[in-house]
Amino acid sequence: MVADLSDAEHLKFVLLAEGAVVSAAAERAIEVIVDGGPWSPDDYASTRGVILRLDDDVWVNVPIERYNANFVAGSTITLDLGPDGFFVHGRGWESRAAFWAPAAFHSRVNGAGRPYRHFVVTHGDRSRLSPTIGCAMVCDFCNIPFDDAYGGVKPVDPMIDAIEVALRDQQQPGHHLLISGGTPGPKHVPALQRVYESVLESFPGIAVDIMMVPLPGLFDLPRLDALGLNEISVNLEVFDEGIAAKVMRHKHRQGREFYLNFLEDAAATLGGDRVRSMLMVGLEPMESTLLGVRAIAERGAVPVLSPFKPDPVTPLGHSQPPTADETLELYLRARDLIDELGASLGPTCPPCTHNTLTFVRHNVTRGDYQHPLPVLHTGA
Repeated sequence: MVADLSDAEHLKFVLLAEGAVVSAAAERAIEVIVDGGPWSPDDYASTRGVILRLDDDVWVNVPIERYNANFVAGSTITLDLGPDGFFVHGRGWESRAAFWAPAAFHSRVNGAGRPYRHFVVTHGDRSRLSPTIGCAMVCDFCNIPFDDAYGGVKPVDPMIDAIEVALRDQQQPGHHLLISGGTPGPKHVPALQRVYESVLESFPGIAVDIMMVPLPGLFDLPRLDALGLNEISVNLEVFDEGIAAKVMRHKHRQGREFYLNFLEDAAATLGGDRVRSMLMVGLEPMESTLLGVRAIAERGAVPVLSPFKPDPVTPLGHSQPPTADETLELYLRARDLIDELGASLGPTCPPCTHNTLTFVRHNVTRGDYQHPLPVLHTGA
């Protein structure tokens, strides 16, 4: 029901859809906080905005014109600064806000002169390792294959070094890890397997998640489980097979049932709360996405809803994200469906919900802060 949503929760749908205008006062305050550094992680379209924590523990990645000029212009919502600090307001809603400042290492290079962010980028309380150069698959909504030609798996040692730097960052340390970004070609599968094992063995006290296409022979789940794997995410992204064939041709060739069977087997091996699958909202009819939510949940895994945001380097760069009304309706219907099935939308880590249609306080399985709270700035 819409009535049980707070102002902050209503604002999240609008912010994800149309972003925010930053007032002059808020801009000056943010510039002081970042001290000449970036405002945003600025890597994928879904993480290219500024990260805010609103009232009711609502986390949101907010597109702004500085980083998302291809679809943000003249939003009805303003990120502002008042006597009590940052706040977001518009359309009759208002919420206090805290600004998440990006990690200092994002602007640094390693001993070989390579930017650390070519290996690791931090979002919220989680650092994400990108193990491949480019991607062996091409999806029309993803910037990776359009930013870099595919070049295989990166060497392990500088990746381990970058993770160590990210976890020790003096400005915004990472508290858990995700290995994700780019799919290897068949001949590089063994190299990616070595990356997984090296990271798990090198950071035994850190929760490590993996997000990847289930290539044949890539995942030895019992082995990864024994090494301490926390969660695995295998993303359907688009459930409608006709649309999937057009916008993610390589993934579609594996077949929807191949993904669903993997999710079911992984949930049986690891436990369903450790297996997730993301659906990208706005690229297919709502009914198709809801069928995807049901299919994932019925196989014992956790559905994640992430709204499409266009990246200008991709073939879908001139498209528009789904509207706030569309994402709100989808969220409410998905929540009812999930409740009926006795499941929950993911993720359950509050900061990791910043680019998803998820509110931890409404989940059947409540999330909590298993890791320290990221460094936040209220502007007060």
